[in-house]
Amino acid sequence: MARRYSVYSNPLLAAAVALFLGAATASPSEAQITRALGVDVSAWQGNIAQSTWDTFYSTANRKFAFLRASRGGTTGYYNQNDSDNSDGLNTLSQRYDDPYFVQNITRATKAGIFTGSYHFNRADIVASTLNSNGIANTGADEADHFLQMAGAWMRPGYMLPVLDLEAGASQHSTTSLSNWSVEFSNRIFQVMGIRPIIYVNSSYANSEVNSTVAASMPNLWIARPTTGDPLTSEPPPALPTYPNVYGVWNPAYPNTPSPAPWKFWQYSTTGGIPGYGGNIDKNAANGGIEFVKDYLVPAIWMNDSNGEWTTMANWNSGIAPVEPVQGPGQVARVGGTWTTGSVPARPAQRLPGVDDAVRGVDGQNDTVILNRPNANITVTLSSGSHNIRKLYVNETLAITGGSLTVNYLPSADSTPFAAQFSGAVSLSGSAEFSVHTLQVDSTRTFTIDGGHLTANKINLMPHASTPAKLLLGGDLDFTPLADAAAVIGNGSGAGLAGRVDLGGGNRTLNVADGAAAVDLTISVPVLNGGLVKTGAGALALTGANAYAGDTAVEQGSLALGTPFLANGADVKLLTGATLGLNFAGTDVIDSLFIDGVSQAAGVWGALGSGAEFTSPLLTGTGLLQVTTFVAPPSPADFNLDGFVDADDLLVWQTNLGMAGDATLANGDANGDLQVDGNDLLIWQAEYTGPAPVTTAVPEPSGWALFLVMAATLPALRRLPQHPAW
Repeated sequence: MARRYSVYSNPLLAAAVALFLGAATASPSEAQITRALGVDVSAWQGNIAQSTWDTFYSTANRKFAFLRASRGGTTGYYNQNDSDNSDGLNTLSQRYDDPYFVQNITRATKAGIFTGSYHFNRADIVASTLNSNGIANTGADEADHFLQMAGAWMRPGYMLPVLDLEAGASQHSTTSLSNWSVEFSNRIFQVMGIRPIIYVNSSYANSEVNSTVAASMPNLWIARPTTGDPLTSEPPPALPTYPNVYGVWNPAYPNTPSPAPWKFWQYSTTGGIPGYGGNIDKNAANGGIEFVKDYLVPAIWMNDSNGEWTTMANWNSGIAPVEPVQGPGQVARVGGTWTTGSVPARPAQRLPGVDDAVRGVDGQNDTVILNRPNANITVTLSSGSHNIRKLYVNETLAITGGSLTVNYLPSADSTPFAAQFSGAVSLSGSAEFSVHTLQVDSTRTFTIDGGHLTANKINLMPHASTPAKLLLGGDLDFTPLADAAAVIGNGSGAGLAGRVDLGGGNRTLNVADGAAAVDLTISVPVLNGGLVKTGAGALALTGANAYAGDTAVEQGSLALGTPFLANGADVKLLTGATLGLNFAGTDVIDSLFIDGVSQAAGVWGALGSGAEFTSPLLTGTGLLQVTTFVAPPSPADFNLDGFVDADDLLVWQTNLGMAGDATLANGDANGDLQVDGNDLLIWQAEYTGPAPVTTAVPEPSGWALFLVMAATLPALRRLPQHPAW
């Protein structure tokens, strides 16, 4: 049989399909990743027991399988033992429902094999075909037949459906057969939102279809037998007739890209495998198991309305599966009970990331795609714990609660990132988002206003004028994934580098401590605000930073790779934290505070730096030129207006006698938690006179203050004696 395959090419994503998966696959040969092996099976293989499928997975190492579901159109009858219709019993569109399909897909999936369905085309049935009643088969009608029999499994957890195109060349022109094939693809997409893989041999790829088929079904399953090793060799040309093995899927021939443009390869149709002694079709993937997972049906948002991630009806994985029914006169279905038995065939309705444990479907292999070409929608994730494989966002995604984990670790045979933000995404509230590698596309913004971010790498893509932005509308709480060194950096390409925007405020970057020497490096410019470093982890800023606000290090360490601090900005350090001056030369700042106390003006550096002033809280070879010493506030400035005056005396008078929990704001000048005569004496010693005139009410004269104090003293004498007086 000729098979089909398509890495989920999803025009539902419009242009995003090529963007999401197109050029992202690396050469498995370069990466030396072992190719995954598979089989394709139909009724010709008979009744395959569960134990045999288990052996296929384990001993034969077959990790994927394409299973025939149907052939021909929705009408009539076909006897597969009378393919030339010599008995004259094959009628109309020669419908054939594979009686073993439901059982095969249920058992193979339960064995741990990634499974998908295929349809054998009958474009060779035209108006003049015996018993066709003058009606030619169409691509749309055959797609409807395929949907009737296998639509229930065209959902996340199963591989993309396949068009097996190996009939119709003699009855159609290249244009006509191409139109037929595109019509088939369009119908599948119209109903399911996915594009099928296509299975062809080199003859069909070169001479029987044109480039419209490759555009509609870009994922090629090539049929080319070989005597070579399928794990290391390439599909051989059918010399000398078809030297271009891939035909219209390789328009640059005689140049062939690397990796070659096949996704699956049927390399043998004869001989058995462990567990099966008869002939069985054998296949290889153009990559390892991560490559195969890229061809699972993605979890797709299915409507043009805003909604909650947790509403099942919004997803193709939540659509109720329809049981396939054998057509009139068809061979009765073998096994595969729909809702009964130890493993009912009916796939579960579920949210992305949720397992269908009964049938052996692991929801953590789901790739989620948010893309509605004809609408601008907002998807909100506000609750629950969700674990998916990959995430592609082309709409607005608001993560406001719960947790979302994107678990894919980049592999050379798949994409270099686990998530791609081509739309606006925000993280806020108590939400948690975890991802290994995130790509934020140029002109797009990932906004963080609370929540918790766990990551290994965030690539902010450059642009001539509007690069990608990580906008902090609030504080950033960050944990390095798997305790490894994490990076927020610039993606590949020309133009202005991506940036981290502090949103005009003083933002706290709380970085957890992992196993790496530096837990998070931000190598893109940090702009627009001030920065407070907390958390026990180490943060390094190595980009062309330009934020003008203050820099504070309260916990852990902050390392500066360039002398960018603004001349008018302060640096504030707390004991136990360190600031690394990892640059050459001197950075000019306004004031330096250690534990809230302003330090002397002059040149500051690390111990042993030779600077005028040194501190163990500073490391590295760089220096700080401190220009301003800020005298500490008076302990008697109870209202903190910068003056010790009658207003402060009034505060003291109002709270005189307070004990146990008094503060400076209550008139406690010496910090003993009481407001008493000792505080008055401190006020007297610190008295500076009236503040600048800002009101029509005159400041009391010195004699008036003396009279107030004199009037107060008798009251003080009547208070109990305090040991400290």
